[in-house]
Amino acid sequence: MSVVEVGAIDALCSVLNVNDTKILIVALDAIESILKVGDTQNKDYTSFVDECDGLLAIEELQEHESEEVYEKTVNIIESYFGVDNDFEEENLAPENDGNMFAFGVPQKNLDASFDTTAAPM
Repeated sequence: MSVVEVGAIDALCSVLNVNDTKILIVALDAIESILKVGDTQNKDYTSFVDECDGLLAIEELQEHESEEVYEKTVNIIESYFGVDNDFEEENLAPENDGNMFAFGVPQKNLDASFDTTAAPM
């Protein structure tokens, strides 16, 4: 019987709301270790974390005052839960192409019948 089967993830996720930085770091390390083992064994332990609101707690810990807690949460989210590509695209820096800036927004092709030289009505 594995630690996941006896409720270790749920217990660890419940600890993520304490104010003690050392306890948070230990809990985050344990969660990360379990997720790492799950990856090597092709088991989806991420769903266990998500089901007990662990992912939400981990995301909230990104606002923690400790830099180490922040770094651990970011690493867990990026490594095991992926990142939201839409969010990344919103924060793209513009590219400078000579005299113009491109913001990464795809341009739509204009209809050939649209005449930009016609006089306004």
